[in-house]
Amino acid sequence: MKRLISLALSATLVLSALPLSARAATGDQTTVQQVVGALGIVTGDASGNLRLTAPVTRAEFAKMLVSASSYKDTVSAAGNASPFKDVPYTHWASSYIKTAVNQGWLTGYLDGSYRPENPVTTAEAATAVLKLLGYTATDFSGSYPYAQMALYRSLKLSEGISAGSTTAMTRQNCMRLFYNLLSVDLKDGSKSYMEQLGYKLDTNGDPDYNALLQSTMDGPVVFTSGNVYGTLGFTPTTVYRNGATATVAALQRYDVLYYSAARGTVWAYSRRITGTYEAATPNKESPTSVKVAGVTYTVDTPSAITQLSTEGGLAIGSSITILLGKDGGIVAAYPASTLTTDFVGLVTAVNKSSYTNADGSTYTAKTLTVLAADGQTYTVPVTTLDSTITTGTLVRATYTNAGASVKYLSKNSLTGKVTTAGVGNYRFADDVNILDIADETGVRVYPSRLAGMTLQNGDVYYYELDTEGKIATLLLGDATGDCYSYGIATQATLNQGETNYTVNYSFLIDGKTTALTTNGTMFTLGTSTGPAKLLLSGGTVTRATKLTELKNVVALTDQTIKSADETHTIWDRAAVYVVRDGIYTQIERSSLSLSAYHVRAYYDDTDANGGRVRVLIATPVT
Repeated sequence: MKRLISLALSATLVLSALPLSARAATGDQTTVQQVVGALGIVTGDASGNLRLTAPVTRAEFAKMLVSASSYKDTVSAAGNASPFKDVPYTHWASSYIKTAVNQGWLTGYLDGSYRPENPVTTAEAATAVLKLLGYTATDFSGSYPYAQMALYRSLKLSEGISAGSTTAMTRQNCMRLFYNLLSVDLKDGSKSYMEQLGYKLDTNGDPDYNALLQSTMDGPVVFTSGNVYGTLGFTPTTVYRNGATATVAALQRYDVLYYSAARGTVWAYSRRITGTYEAATPNKESPTSVKVAGVTYTVDTPSAITQLSTEGGLAIGSSITILLGKDGGIVAAYPASTLTTDFVGLVTAVNKSSYTNADGSTYTAKTLTVLAADGQTYTVPVTTLDSTITTGTLVRATYTNAGASVKYLSKNSLTGKVTTAGVGNYRFADDVNILDIADETGVRVYPSRLAGMTLQNGDVYYYELDTEGKIATLLLGDATGDCYSYGIATQATLNQGETNYTVNYSFLIDGKTTALTTNGTMFTLGTSTGPAKLLLSGGTVTRATKLTELKNVVALTDQTIKSADETHTIWDRAAVYVVRDGIYTQIERSSLSLSAYHVRAYYDDTDANGGRVRVLIATPVT
C-alpha cells in the first residue's frame, strides 16, 4: 500500500509541474499517414503497404526516432561497429540503434543486449518521444513508467492511442504518436517540435501538410529517357500526373517529376509551351524570367537558366519549347525541333508587332492573339496569314524551327450526357483541357463542373481525341455561363443621343460598386435594376440580361437551394448579400441560414443546361 501511495504521489508531483494546458493534434487517419509519411518516419513497404496493425520492433522504432530527429540525414543504414552483443554491425538497424541509444532516447538491457526483435511497448515509446522534447530522467521521480505515462497523457501525446503501458505498439499507433509529437512544445516552451524540425504548424496548431509536402519534395527532374528507376533511383508506388492519380506506365518522356523517395511517391507534370523566344530579363547572360509566345515565365532551375542564356544556344527570336513545373515556372528549355508542341484555341485579335530575329535584327510580323484551351492567351507571329483566319476563328498553332504556322479549324460537334468521366461514349483524358467561350472571353472549366449537363448541338465548338481515343481538348460555346460577371444593378440611366445611346449602370459585383456602360445596344436588361448577368469587355457591357428568381425557397445547403418545385446548384463563386434599408452588405455563404434570413436566389439557367444560382439576397428575419 505504501508503494502505491508513493507512486501516486510521484505522479501527482510530476503533473503539478506540467503545462496548464496542452492541445491535442486533430488530424484524421489519412492526414496522420500523409504527414508522418512525408517526414519519412513511418512509410510503406516496397508495395506501398503500411501494415498498420503490425507490431513495431525495438529496431524499427529506433529508425523511426532517428527519422523524426535532426539526425535523420546523418545516419546511414550500414554500421561499422556492433552497438550490442545481439546487434552485429551488419544488422540493418545497427546505426539507428546506436544513434538512438547514444542520444539517450532508448536503452539496452543490463545483460548487454538490445533485443531488437522485441516489440516496443507504449511506455518505451512514450519515454523516447518525451526525451525528443527535451525531458530527462531528472524530470521524473518514482518507479518507471508511472511518471512518464502521466506526462505522456498530459501533453496529449496519447491522443488517438488506446494502449496500456506494457502493450506492444502497432505501426498505426506509432504513426499517431509521432503525429501528436509534432504539435507539442519543447520542454523549454520555445517552440513546437514541428518548428524544431524546421517546418510549420497551420493556424489550428496542427502540422501544415501542404507546406511540409513542398519542403520535403525533391525535384524537379525531367524524365527524358530510360525507366523511372534510372531517373529517380527508386520505383514509385504512388504516382500523380497533372493532379490526378496515375500509374508508373502513364509517365511520359519529358514529364517534369517531383518525388519523395521516403514515401515512394511521384508527382508528374506535362505542361509544355512552344513559341517564339521573345525576351530575357534582366539579360540574356543570366535570365530570371523570359517571354515566350507573349507570356512571361519565371525560370525556376539552374539548368533552365543555362539553357536559356547565351551559353545555352537558344537565341532570341528562335522557336523553343519550355517545360513548366508545378508552380508554372520553367524547369527546362529545348529547341522546337527537339520537342515540338502545338495548341488549339480561338483568335481574339489580329495585329502587327515588332520582334527580334535570332541574329539580333528586328522585323514586323502579323500577330494573332489566341485564347488556348489551357486558358492561357498566347501571341503567335506569322509571316503569312490565311484570309479565312480572323477574330473569332478557331485555329491550331504549330511551331517549328522555321517559325509558327496557323491553320484554320472547322467546327465539329459533340453531344451527350456529361459525367466526370466523359461525354456520351467518350472518356476524358486525365489532362483534358476544356475551355468555355462567350464572344472573345473564355474560362477554363473542369469535368466536375460539366457533370450532369447534356451537351446539345451548338454547345461544342470543337473537340479532339488523343491516341487512346479520349477527349484531350474540348472547346465549348457558352455552355456554362461561367464567362460572365454576375451582380446587382443598383442604378441604370439611359443616355439618348441623336444617333446613338448608351446605358450607364452602377453595378455591385463581388461586393464592389462598379460603373459600367453599354456599347450602344439596348439589352434585355434595359434600364432595369436588380440581379443580372453581364458579359464585359474592359469597362463596356456587351451583353446584359436579368437573372431569374427562385421563389418560395424551402431548403438550403452548402451546395443547393430548393423551392417547392425546383432544385438548383449554387455556383461556387456566387455572391451573397444581406440587404437592410436598401444597403447591400456582402457576407460569407456559410453565414446564410433560412432560420435567420428570408432568402431570394437568382439563377441564369437550369442545372441541366449548365446554369447555376449566381446571386443570393438575404433579408433578416424580424
